[in-house]
Amino acid sequence: MKATAQDQKRTESLLQHKGVRLHDIQSFSFMKRFREVPRKSNLKVKDKYGAGILTLHLKQGSQKAFYVRPFQKPSSIIRYLVSQNIPFDNSISRERTAAEIPATTYQRPSLYMFYFFVLFITFMILGYQAVAFGSWWAYILGIISFGLSIYFMHMLMTRFCYLKVDNKSLRIYSVGREIVYPYEKILKVNFDFAREQAFTHVMEILDKDYHYRLYYIGRVSRRTLNDIAETLQSAGVDATCSLNEDKRFYQDKQIFH
Repeated sequence: MKATAQDQKRTESLLQHKGVRLHDIQSFSFMKRFREVPRKSNLKVKDKYGAGILTLHLKQGSQKAFYVRPFQKPSSIIRYLVSQNIPFDNSISRERTAAEIPATTYQRPSLYMFYFFVLFITFMILGYQAVAFGSWWAYILGIISFGLSIYFMHMLMTRFCYLKVDNKSLRIYSVGREIVYPYEKILKVNFDFAREQAFTHVMEILDKDYHYRLYYIGRVSRRTLNDIAETLQSAGVDATCSLNEDKRFYQDKQIFH
């Protein structure tokens, strides 16, 4: 895997910000929860969960874990670390074991989606009415309303995906789009809770060219995520499910059976 100069620049900038030198890294983990061990000096530890967790295993025996946000280009970071022959600890090569995978759609209704759809329609109507009114302050109100309607449309398109598996690929659907990942092009998949409680859970995908994508799968029941991970494993994909399906969100104290 050959990294670009831009990949190198982004990675070096991130490592410098985190106080880590490249030659101090023995290996790394990505798309895996990090559980911090309590110390006498710090008994209140905070585990890391959700998307974009990068854990650096340092040569002196310590670990450094942090979130790599989408704007920090996780694809570039992982690609550069791999290009420097730093082992990717939690990347497991799997062989396909299923002769045939039946087409199955994982989809459920979403009250949040209905709520955002109502807000989208409401602000769109308000925008048209404000512009039709004709005064200068109505134009300002119209611009604000149209801006909010575009925002809620964006949320509908990105926060409420559902999934379908078949014999050859994993398919992701949302409002107005379909994304297809052939199994042989997927390196790693992980399911976990979203850190934004309202959107419940996410799916991370890393393909074999180290392109990282994050999908909010709000229209997939959390109780089916283990089944989806097992199906992907049978298709030869390194898939994990990190969340507890009996919880609605990470901090949930009430367990549902």
